[in-house]
Amino acid sequence: FFKIVRPVSVHAILLAAGAGSRLGYPKASLHVHGKWMLPEIVRNLRIGGAAQVTLVLSDAALTSIADLGSTEADQEVLNPHPEDGRTGSILAAAAKVHVDDALLVHSCDIPLLRPEVVAQLIHAWRKQESPGKSLVRPVTPGGRGGHPLLVGSELAKELRLFKPNQPLRELLKLHRKSTLDLPILNDPGPFLDVNTTEQLALLESLIKP
Repeated sequence: FFKIVRPVSVHAILLAAGAGSRLGYPKASLHVHGKWMLPEIVRNLRIGGAAQVTLVLSDAALTSIADLGSTEADQEVLNPHPEDGRTGSILAAAAKVHVDDALLVHSCDIPLLRPEVVAQLIHAWRKQESPGKSLVRPVTPGGRGGHPLLVGSELAKELRLFKPNQPLRELLKLHRKSTLDLPILNDPGPFLDVNTTEQLALLESLIKP
């Protein structure tokens, strides 16, 4: 008998349960130059190579996007306690993801993610000697980390044991030697987050409407 080896898929988890208290509204409904960014991020994750995209929302986030149309995600998961931290949202999504999948974790408040960056991360990850035990993240030429973070399947199993309020950066600290920092040149997208109206104005000033 031949054992069928299931190819490792990359499953994207898009975090959009944030209250956006400093922004003034839930981040799931973020618009840039009048364009709703959530389905755009979903599309770019998929075009870049994610086999599936699971979107995590809160009750408030769900209400804020109720009249905006389809998110285009493969599935939507509700985090009933988003105040516990982003890891809680990751855990809510991971419970719906195949245990052997790699996870590509991104946040909706980093809206300018291009599919080319996603493709670069996945390509670099697949080339690792032990992809299942590897982490890959984009970094600036100066070494500042960005998003998304690609978590190999073995480390994803470890992540599933985290507490909801346990920061994701602890996984990076635990496995620093297994982390590939992938320099991204001439593309600020993975490093520009929107937490305030001022940051949104800066973001909009950098791109054409």
